[in-house]
Amino acid sequence: MNRLPLLNERLYLRSPCINVCFRVTLKGSVDRNKINKALEKARKRHPFVNCFVEIDHDHNAWLVQNSGSIAVEYHEASAMDWQTWYDKTDNVPFDFSKGPLVKFCVISDENTEIIILGHHIIGDGIGHLNLVKDVLLALDNGIDTTPLIPPAEPADRYFKETILLDQAAKDYAQWLNGEWRKSRVRFSETDYQVFFEQYRKKQVSRLYTASLDKNDMKKPREKGAPNGLTVNEIIAAAFSGAFMEIFHKKETRLGIAANIRGELVSEPHNYMGNYVTGISAEARFNQENGFFSNAKTTAAILRKQLLNPKHRHLIVHFLNEFDKDLIESIMFAAYGGFDHPVAKKLAELIGEQAENKGLGISNLGRFDNGDYENVIDIQFIGPAFPANLLTVGLITVNDRLNFAFATMNRK
Repeated sequence: MNRLPLLNERLYLRSPCINVCFRVTLKGSVDRNKINKALEKARKRHPFVNCFVEIDHDHNAWLVQNSGSIAVEYHEASAMDWQTWYDKTDNVPFDFSKGPLVKFCVISDENTEIIILGHHIIGDGIGHLNLVKDVLLALDNGIDTTPLIPPAEPADRYFKETILLDQAAKDYAQWLNGEWRKSRVRFSETDYQVFFEQYRKKQVSRLYTASLDKNDMKKPREKGAPNGLTVNEIIAAAFSGAFMEIFHKKETRLGIAANIRGELVSEPHNYMGNYVTGISAEARFNQENGFFSNAKTTAAILRKQLLNPKHRHLIVHFLNEFDKDLIESIMFAAYGGFDHPVAKKLAELIGEQAENKGLGISNLGRFDNGDYENVIDIQFIGPAFPANLLTVGLITVNDRLNFAFATMNRK
């Protein structure tokens, strides 16, 4: 199969900020030829690492495999650091009509850093982490290069057959579609490139990293259990409280990425591809109530959404009710000045609006680098959705919790 339908990521095909990035630090100086061979093996394992987007006559979007080897930038640490490369590269839009939709950089010093920056439409955080793992395996002892093609059919059938929306929501979606068709607009690749550049010129983005070791994490674990809280819930509550205090807010929209890969595809789950959804809730933090009281309130809100399939999958099912070109118009209406009442209404319904105000958290869980030779550390930079003022990407490497904070503010 040399092409796949773009099923549930149509909204982010035209997003001005949605990239996923990993920085992998390896012991010592790794030979350039060895890295090139490892990346090529990983490309064969994940063929859609090299791909472009094709829009057919019915406005369906397809990921199409591209021929050719992977292009890699090589730099010496004296001339380029990884955050400078990330800032520069993240501010250049992908060319969907040509591809590829993943960019690679290697920075050499006493140790070696491999930076992989990819667009969310070809892989969620777990999907890109699967690519990272296979690159590391290829560097160590080689990997099976039999192509792993993300299965489109199970996900497609799931979205068509699983009914999670009530009839009123379906009827409203169809009414909006009808209004949209009276004066629909279809945006081109050139339109997107102009929109991206104009949006980024109006934004100031910053990236910060930090980590907590196992001793730092000991107290949250000890305090969380008696209060019926998981470490992830404590983290979400802590960030919510700090976010509201720093930005002088009484409440905030808290967005949490939720992995539904196991619900959409059978084993193995080590594909790239998008099998993620998200939940959104209004979080409040009363400083007078104490941290754990607030944490319990935040946890209750999140559990209500995450543990209920109807809530957990709602946004994906809701968007699949709309015309594809209407979905693409949302970003232009919310952030690009596109003045169309239907597009603006749909943008408002799903929380996409010009003011950056939300907090997004994406936690990839635990990565045990004992399975890979020479790995010192891994940093995960999650997709900074336009509606978020702050996006936090987390990954636990052995017993250390690594954070990446990405801010996006209007100038």
